[in-house]
Amino acid sequence: MRIKGHPVWIAFSLFSLFATLVLATGFGWAVKDVLRPSSDRIPAGEVQEAAGRGKSKEALLVSLGDSLTRGTGDTSGQGYVSRVKEALREKNGTLGAVNLAVKGQTSDQLKRQVKKKRVRALLGDARWITLTIGGNDLFRNSGALEELDPEGAEKARKAYRQNLNEILSVIRQENPSSPVFMFGLYNPFGDLGEKEISNRLVREWNRTLSEVAGDYEKVVVVPVYDIFQLNPEKVLYSDRFHPNRQGYEFMAVRLLQALHRQAEEVSADDR
Repeated sequence: MRIKGHPVWIAFSLFSLFATLVLATGFGWAVKDVLRPSSDRIPAGEVQEAAGRGKSKEALLVSLGDSLTRGTGDTSGQGYVSRVKEALREKNGTLGAVNLAVKGQTSDQLKRQVKKKRVRALLGDARWITLTIGGNDLFRNSGALEELDPEGAEKARKAYRQNLNEILSVIRQENPSSPVFMFGLYNPFGDLGEKEISNRLVREWNRTLSEVAGDYEKVVVVPVYDIFQLNPEKVLYSDRFHPNRQGYEFMAVRLLQALHRQAEEVSADDR
């Protein structure tokens, strides 16, 4: 059957073009965040909250790291930090929380951040410390997806190990006893081209993260690789790099499970 002017096909073609442009734009913004990290500073409200704590005795959650700890990609604006904070508040009552994460931050930048006097003081007061770090190091140094550079990624991994050691060393200098929860890395490109190489790189970096964590008391690795590997289309934001709302919900659940297990172990040791 002939349709005069082909209006249906024209509309379909325009819709397909629009959808492609939206996907490409989102992916482009994700790459921009990795290659050109945001120069955003810690939000003023959080700086004031941190400075105004003084000698407060309320339990404190301190979160460090990159855009994952900032909650980029969660349209609800919560990320994993706010979800965990609310769960802890329901259980523990009064609770303070400071999110010091910076969008696009690398381990080298976090290493410098934790050495600042104000950050050291907050770490010393923290009852719980959470962090996400490493994704920007890996994907900024391994090259474009079409031409991954394992040698560049390996060089970056060695620097990451050293930086991670320094970060945890500073944390333990300021706070020898509070638990530290580090999220493992995931592969946002696991269902795209070169996935065998990118999956291998992420596993190698997770192994490094776990090895470094094992050298410190009460440093717990929270794995999330499987969450994003099994159903990437359900847990990734439209930029195909950051988690979406559901992705952050899963991250929060994993972290709360780790918090619960750690609390049970402490309780058992005290008996």
